[in-house]
Amino acid sequence: MEKRFIKEAYHFYLLLSKYNASHHTDEDMEKMQYTLLRENHVIEKGMSMRNPRKGFGQKKVANLLKRLQKYFELYSDRDKEFLKYPLSTIKQYIEYTEANGVKVDGIKSEFNKLSEHFKPSEIQSKAGIQDVSKKSILARCNSNFESLLFSRHSIRYFSKEPVEKDIIIKALELAQRTPSACNRQGWKTHVFTDDKSVELMNWQGGCHGFENELRYSILVTANLKAFLSYEVHQAYVDGGLYAMNLINALHSLGLGCIPLSCGFEYEKLQGLEKFGIPENEVPIVIIAFGNLQDKFRVAVSTRKDINLTNTFH
Repeated sequence: MEKRFIKEAYHFYLLLSKYNASHHTDEDMEKMQYTLLRENHVIEKGMSMRNPRKGFGQKKVANLLKRLQKYFELYSDRDKEFLKYPLSTIKQYIEYTEANGVKVDGIKSEFNKLSEHFKPSEIQSKAGIQDVSKKSILARCNSNFESLLFSRHSIRYFSKEPVEKDIIIKALELAQRTPSACNRQGWKTHVFTDDKSVELMNWQGGCHGFENELRYSILVTANLKAFLSYEVHQAYVDGGLYAMNLINALHSLGLGCIPLSCGFEYEKLQGLEKFGIPENEVPIVIIAFGNLQDKFRVAVSTRKDINLTNTFH
C-alpha cells in the first residue's frame, strides 16, 4: 500500500515539475496565457469593488502591459488574438481611472503602442466591468438552465439584509444531488456567519478590500477517508463537483456568491485547524454569499470560445 502511495505521489511530482505554470512560465505559450489571464482578472476584480481606491492598480497594469508586450514578441505569430481580451480590459481601466480624475499617461502610452497592432474595433470586446441589477438577476436565475448560467456572476459586495437559515439549508439540500464516485458523497460543508466568516476571509487572504462584506460563507471540504489508495485526486474531483452545484444552488435561490480559492501550501492550510476543520478534510473552496443589492458592478470575465478548449475525437 505504501509503495502505491509513493508511486502515485512521485508520478504527480514529475507532472508538476514539467507542466506547472510556475516553472519556465514564459517559455511556454499556454503557461504564459494562463498566467496573463490571472493577472488580467486582478484588474477586473479591482474595478468591480464597491469603493475601489482612486487610481488603484497602476503598478499591476504597467507590469501586465510589459508581459503582454513580451507575449507579442514571443507568440504573436501563433496566437495574436489572445491579446484582445487583456487589452480590452486595460482600455476600460484607463477610461475608468481617468473618469475618476487620475491621469495614467505612462500606461496609456504603452497601451497605445501595443494596441496599434489591432484595429480599434478589435479592442472593444466585452471586458472589464458591467453594471447589473438585482431585478435582472432574479428574473433570470431560476427560469431555465441557460439563464441560470448566464445570469451568474461573482459578487464582491452585498446588502446588509440577513440571509435566512432556511435558504442556506435549501441550497445545501439542492447541492446534495451532486453525483460522486460510487455515490460515496465524501464532501463536507462548514457554514460561517458574521465575524467568524470575516475571520475566515482574512485567513484566505484573497479578498483584500472587501473581506468585511463577506458575512456569510461556506467552506467546502472533502473527506480523505472516503477514497482509496489509487484515488489520490478523487477528493478534489468530487468536492469540486459539489462546490459548483452549491454555487448554482445559491444563485438559483436569488443569492449572490463568490468562490474563493483554497489552493495554498500545506503550512497555510494548517491554519484551518483554528476553524475546527479536521486534518482528514481537504479544503476545496470557500463560497462567500449574501443578499444582492439593488444595483452593483461585476467583472465581465470574458469566456474563451469552446474551439480553444475542446477537441472532438
